[in-house]
Amino acid sequence: MDKILVTGSKGFIGKNLIKKLTKFQIITDSDKFRHINLNDEKQVMDLDSADIVIHLAGKIPQKDFEQKKYFENNVSVTRNILKYCIKNKIKKIIYVSSYIYGKPEYSPIDETHSINPHTEYSRSKYEGEKLCKFYSDNSDLNVIILRPFNIFGQSMKEGFLISNLINSIKTGKKITIINKNSKRDFLYIDDFIDLILKIKDYNSKFDIFNVGVGRSYSFLEIIEKIEKISSKKFNIDFKEDNTFIEDIKADITKINNKIDWQPKIKLDEGLKKMLE
Repeated sequence: MDKILVTGSKGFIGKNLIKKLTKFQIITDSDKFRHINLNDEKQVMDLDSADIVIHLAGKIPQKDFEQKKYFENNVSVTRNILKYCIKNKIKKIIYVSSYIYGKPEYSPIDETHSINPHTEYSRSKYEGEKLCKFYSDNSDLNVIILRPFNIFGQSMKEGFLISNLINSIKTGKKITIINKNSKRDFLYIDDFIDLILKIKDYNSKFDIFNVGVGRSYSFLEIIEKIEKISSKKFNIDFKEDNTFIEDIKADITKINNKIDWQPKIKLDEGLKKMLE
C-alpha cells in the first residue's frame, strides 16, 4: 500500500481528495491532534516518509494580502516540501500550481504559451514550479505540475465568483459583479480529483499539464444559469473596469493525449450540486 503525503489537507481540494484516497495510507499536514507548520523546515522534515507527495498547500488569493505572505506560504513551503522529498527519496511529487499565463496571446491556451503571472499569487505559484524543475533536474525526483484554470464545487470557500454567487442566491444578499462579460474555464472539483487519482500513476521525469474543460463561460452566463436552476433572481450590481482579462480557456489536448482524461461533469450539473 503506497503512502501518500497530502499537503493542504484541510483546504477545498485537499478535503475532497482525501475522501477518495481510501485505498492508501495517508499522511497529512493537519489532523485533530496536530498541525504542521510547513514554513518550519524541521517540522516538515519530521513528517513520516511517503512514497508520493500531492502538494496542494498554499495561500489562496485574497484581497489586500501582503506580497511577502504569498512567498512565505507558497514558495518557502514548496522548497521545504521538495527538501522533504529528497531526504526521503520520494519517487514522485504532484504539484498543483495555478493559471500563470496572464493576458492570453491566443486562446485556447496551451502549455507552450508564454508565462506572464498577473498577480502576486500566480507569481508565487510559478516560483514554486521553477523550484520543482530545479529539484527534478538535480535529483531522482519525478515531478508532475498541474495548472488548473478555475476549479469550483461544494465546500468551496467564499471569495471566488461561483461560491459568492451561490451564497448570494441562497441568502438573498446583494452582490457586485465586476466585468460581467469576462469569460473563464470552470472545472468541477470531482473531475479534478479524478485526474489526480489517475495522474499519480503516470510515469514521467518532469511534465506540466493545463487543466480545465476547454470551454469558457461569461460571468453573466453563469448568473443566468444559476437563476434558471434555482428559480430565483439575484440582487446584483454590475460594474466595469479596464484591468480585466477578457477570455481564459484551457487547451487540454496534451493531458487528453497523455493521460486519456476528459472532464465529465458539465457546468450546469456542477452548479446544481452546489445549490442542493
